[in-house]
Amino acid sequence: MTRHYHWLIITVLILAAAVSCSDHQTSGNSDGFTDADGYNHADSLVSDIGDTRDFQRTLTVIDSLEQNGELSLVKTIFYRTITYNMMGQQSNSLRLYYQLASIDVSQLTTQADLESYIYSYNNYVRLLCDMRRYDRALREAYTADRKLKAAGYDSFAEHHDIAQIIGECQLYMGQADEAATTFQKSLQAVHTRLATYKDPLDYRECQKTMNAIAKAYIRCGRYEEAVPWISLQDSLYAVADAHPQRDTVYIDEMKAEINYSKALLAHAQGRNADAEKAFKAYLSTQTAKQVGSIIDSNEYLMLTEHYAEAAHNYELLDRFLREGGYKATLENFGRYMLPKFRANYLAGNKDTALLIANKVAEYYDSALIQQKIIDADLLTTVYDTEGKERQIAEQNARLSNQRLIMLTVVTFIIIVFFHIYMIQRRRAYKKLDAANRELILANERAEESARMKTKFIQQISHEVRTPLNVLSGFTQVLAAPDIEISSEELQSISHKIVENSERITHLVDKMLDLSQINKNTYLDCNDSVGPADIAAQAVKDSGILQASHLEFDMHISPEAKALTFTTNKKAASKALTLLLDNAIKFTHPLAFKGKQAVDSRQNVTLSVSIAEQQIVFTVEDTGIGIPPEQAENIFKEFVQLDEYSDGTGIGLSIARSLAQQLHGDVVLDTTYTSGARFVMTIRNS
Repeated sequence: MTRHYHWLIITVLILAAAVSCSDHQTSGNSDGFTDADGYNHADSLVSDIGDTRDFQRTLTVIDSLEQNGELSLVKTIFYRTITYNMMGQQSNSLRLYYQLASIDVSQLTTQADLESYIYSYNNYVRLLCDMRRYDRALREAYTADRKLKAAGYDSFAEHHDIAQIIGECQLYMGQADEAATTFQKSLQAVHTRLATYKDPLDYRECQKTMNAIAKAYIRCGRYEEAVPWISLQDSLYAVADAHPQRDTVYIDEMKAEINYSKALLAHAQGRNADAEKAFKAYLSTQTAKQVGSIIDSNEYLMLTEHYAEAAHNYELLDRFLREGGYKATLENFGRYMLPKFRANYLAGNKDTALLIANKVAEYYDSALIQQKIIDADLLTTVYDTEGKERQIAEQNARLSNQRLIMLTVVTFIIIVFFHIYMIQRRRAYKKLDAANRELILANERAEESARMKTKFIQQISHEVRTPLNVLSGFTQVLAAPDIEISSEELQSISHKIVENSERITHLVDKMLDLSQINKNTYLDCNDSVGPADIAAQAVKDSGILQASHLEFDMHISPEAKALTFTTNKKAASKALTLLLDNAIKFTHPLAFKGKQAVDSRQNVTLSVSIAEQQIVFTVEDTGIGIPPEQAENIFKEFVQLDEYSDGTGIGLSIARSLAQQLHGDVVLDTTYTSGARFVMTIRNS
């Protein structure tokens, strides 16, 4: 029932798998692990220390074993994330889970490393689902499934546990039919497991999967579809209860979870007497008496309007958070503090609710600061260059302003609340409810900001790592003392070094351009230039003439050829260059994903004309096109419609900002359906 216990069960599962592997070996050490499958003394040591629940010591031991080479990277990720999750520090786990993307599954040569990889990804997807980031959870699950299949391993997505999570995400995203199919795959995997393994732990884990599916249906209001899953649990419970090696702890946990789900379902269906009976059966278990279970049971108490009892249970929340080592993060803020406030408010404990509201404001500020620290640390790890350090400083300045504004708003709400409270208590209670809704919206906005920053970090990491790997590789080749390189090979290497150096330079230039734009730097428009000159410079800088996968045409009207006007030539040509870069990127045959042959050539046309005191530059291509509903979204910073394509998602944003500073604009012509057509205008002055 509790989050701590959930992660502990997973740890036990892995160690049980390790011992199972050792049973099939001809030799092993005294700790029950065998080197043949990759389990050794280090795993035993981590297990023993983890049993003491001394999390800081556990982390220290894991670090020491990794430095000594006794733990591989993938096992280090697994053990550290398990520890962080048991401490309630999901943000730290997320930072480690990002490293899974860089691991080559085909290089995992031991059973231990493979299982650590699979269960780490399992926990990663589960955490994303718990955080309600369902679309991202699905992407990560399918990514792991694809990698494992490519390396020759069984389907990750059809394991009963991960299939349940995938189905749950689909259900919450409104894909009920797809979820039902996935849940059936999970049930088939349960049957497969129980046909071979019949230990008490196997029955317990399979029952947990069924219970999660039942609760997902209940919370989505699909009550009839939850009924068979609860019936399946009853059958499984009966078998486990009659098992020769009956485990009383597992039986108690199963009874608690099944009756709690029955209580939720009966209440939702209006069968209040049945609901109370099932809830009393739940309360009779030892599991229900654990602190975490008491906190979790408030879900039912709030639904059945037992607000006073829920408020009483929340008196244990501070102890629960303190013992679990939970930090004041945005996730924990929304999961625990806001429900505690609501329970006390609805129970009529107005003074207590007021104190909680004040504490909520303090927690929110602390959580926002903590989130910025985590983001800054992660950014430094991924991209540690001088230019990036300048951007971090600028980003921290912007975040400080955001924090100051948010703190001012929250403080203002609290001051107003106290002022009204002194005048009239009833009006104060109404204001408190409004403040609660405002805090919830602010929490959602902060979560969206965190997701955007994480996505940006991943994009920047990819864009920088690729050319750096190329430069590093060729540098090692050139530095080798005995290598012989022909003049043609040396010329090719030199070309690649220059090409990738320029790629990094262009990326840094983009970031500097974005930094200048965000500072609202004024552009001097003192250059006397012709539209044709701007177009020629953009064509040269973009390298579009060297793009072998497309045909490029440029049309300049007679009026544009004859015109000379005053503007900022560098900014104008830069904006047009970014539009041409976008056309090169999204007219590449690979972008069609099978819609067109790889050797086909696409078309890009640049037209320059004069209209209503404006110079009009039109970039038209026959690429993949852009949905009309995304016409404005694509100009936002760090937005990419295809997350798997190269780029940082800032090119179009910079292009529009530069054009607007030249008293013009960049827009997408949504009437054009054969690709994409961008129209850039600047004032003729």
